Amino acid sequence: MLKKWYAILAALMLAFVLTACGETTDTEESTEPVDTEEAGEEENAESENEEAGDFPRTVTDALGEEIVIEEKPEKIVSLIPSITETLFKIEQGEYVVGRTDWDNYPEEVLDIESVGDMNFDVERVLSLSPDLVLSHESNAHSSTEGLDQIRSAGIPVVVINDASSIDAVYEAITMIGEASGGDQEAASTIEEMKERFAAIEEKASEISEEEQVDVWVEVSDELYTAGSETFIDEMLTLIRANNIADTEQGWPQFTEEEVVTLNPQVIITTYGYYVENADEKIKERAAWQDVDAVKNERIYDVQSDEVTRSGPRLVKGVEELASVIYPEVFGE
Repeated sequence: MLKKWYAILAALMLAFVLTACGETTDTEESTEPVDTEEAGEEENAESENEEAGDFPRTVTDALGEEIVIEEKPEKIVSLIPSITETLFKIEQGEYVVGRTDWDNYPEEVLDIESVGDMNFDVERVLSLSPDLVLSHESNAHSSTEGLDQIRSAGIPVVVINDASSIDAVYEAITMIGEASGGDQEAASTIEEMKERFAAIEEKASEISEEEQVDVWVEVSDELYTAGSETFIDEMLTLIRANNIADTEQGWPQFTEEEVVTLNPQVIITTYGYYVENADEKIKERAAWQDVDAVKNERIYDVQSDEVTRSGPRLVKGVEELASVIYPEVFGE
């Protein structure tokens, strides 16, 4: 009988232990109610941060330097017009607090304080307390001392590559996007440019070799022109026009006799913004009276910045060149 009571007691104790363990396990496994809406917002925010690119980030500039940018820049000084244009195009213009005397596009830049010309005033730059300065490879070496002063003040300086081709312009836009935090907008800008260039190239494919026009591009009334390895030469090639100066590189100067001998069918000028009636002055050149472009009055002025400035407006420059050189193909 005693054994029976011991067995019952043991069974009761075992049941109590198992019940207690079960309650403990349930308690341990239970959690606070989850706010699914809040969790979703956090996930979306994380996703957006990943897409926009997190800070701090390291940017390798045109000089091969690795620059650490701790936070999204909110006060940017741009030291060349092409960079300023690009910042506005990629929706970072609101953060530009300093620019150069030469910056003229878009119109809003005229309200931004200037830090001087290409020989910028270091003290003026520092007075703006920027958290990013964007310089350019074309003048970085001549401005080494000034840029080093800015670096010494703890301000990151990113040197953007000097582009002489459309592909290099894409690289510059990408680097400006990385440095400023406008990555997505930079990628969209490049995609838009590529699509417009592709559309131009497709139209130009209608032009046969026999129909291709010989073009003289005059960037100065002192007969400086655009040779090979320039945007203008690449643009003319894109629209299947012949640059009669492509035997020379860069921006060479020709003589009147050389141009007359080459006999261009179209003359493009890019200095009409400071020389009034540039086309009439060319027509008055005595030695040029038998040049086809003069006889047929095919002299056109285009906006200089759109065909020489290494920024997003290059595609607009190509479209303008195409419309005046081949109006039957590209005209509206």
